[in-house]
Amino acid sequence: MPPLDELLAAVRARVNRYVNSGDAEDVLDPAGVRDARALLAMTDETRDAGAWIHAYHAAGLLHHARDVARPGGDDREVAESLLGPVYDWVPDLAEQIRKLAEVPRQPLRLTPRTIAVFSFSGSPLDEIDGVITATRHAIRECRDWSESLAFRMNLAEAQHLRFGRSGDLADLTEAITTARAVIAETAAFDPRYTNRLSTLGGFLQARFVSTMDTEDLDASIRSYQTALAAAPGDHEDRPMYLCNLGQTRLLRYAYVSQDPAELDAALTEIKTSVDTTAPDDPALGTRLSALHQAHRGRYEVTGDEADLAAALRAAHAAVEATAPDHMDYLERILDVGAIHLARYERTGDEGDATAATEIARSILRAAPPDHPLHGLAADVLDRARGRAPNA
Repeated sequence: MPPLDELLAAVRARVNRYVNSGDAEDVLDPAGVRDARALLAMTDETRDAGAWIHAYHAAGLLHHARDVARPGGDDREVAESLLGPVYDWVPDLAEQIRKLAEVPRQPLRLTPRTIAVFSFSGSPLDEIDGVITATRHAIRECRDWSESLAFRMNLAEAQHLRFGRSGDLADLTEAITTARAVIAETAAFDPRYTNRLSTLGGFLQARFVSTMDTEDLDASIRSYQTALAAAPGDHEDRPMYLCNLGQTRLLRYAYVSQDPAELDAALTEIKTSVDTTAPDDPALGTRLSALHQAHRGRYEVTGDEADLAAALRAAHAAVEATAPDHMDYLERILDVGAIHLARYERTGDEGDATAATEIARSILRAAPPDHPLHGLAADVLDRARGRAPNA
């Protein structure tokens, strides 16, 4: 869940956009109510009087704006219950309420824009909400059916980004619903058809990770398979589809089937993906990392040293293909250390224990104590030092 300040900014921004644009859809979006509830719950936990005033004020204005936009529900009662206790603490509250009341009498002022949604990954919640709002405006203003499908797919991607910031499954479900509707209206010969299927597969995989609902995992695999079947042999994104399919099979193997045939199929698909990826492709590191995971998974099942050696080669290659400023760079270095440790535990080669120790120490120096990799590196170091007298 986003921090309190981020939730507060998101709720306030939604009300401000309504005042500036007159777009009722923005304040009536259920995501705003979810944010307001999360904000109030977090404020109650902090027991901070200043935060309490700001939260009740922002949430109260949101519900008041919703009542102005669509009278007759329970928003007025909720708004009064929130704004009443803070009325004396917000000197210009009466003026804010007056401005909200005037919004429906003003002309609609939409701001349709074409936005590169991917560039907002990791952005604050209010910025992602702004992307969603602008994309909805673009959809409403668009007169070209094909272009409107592209905007709607952008909306799905923005909703998926919102899930990444909010952690609320409702955001992810909205992304899946939107993407499915777009795909249903996309012709199989449309050059964007396969990418849309692959994107949907990613959404479904993300929901499986959150809910462990195997129906989502199966649907994700079907989506990737359909994308592959529809993509020509020379399609530039086939390596991506293959890797995505292979990684999802690995999930199904690990959490559902435990079928060695599925593990083998995943390994074959990921290896083919790596073999058909250009050496200068920025995604090569990610696909090599997936290949390392597949070989490591099969080694844990079969104990075959050939898989362990292949996992180590792929892990080293993944680091070499990854830029030092990549978000997964340290994790891929630690993967190398973990494989060295696994091989030492298998063969007793002190060189592997020493390599694992040096890598774990480098991660501990680079990662702050609260970083998830810090604990993993400490575990590798403890195991390596315990087994390597000269470490």
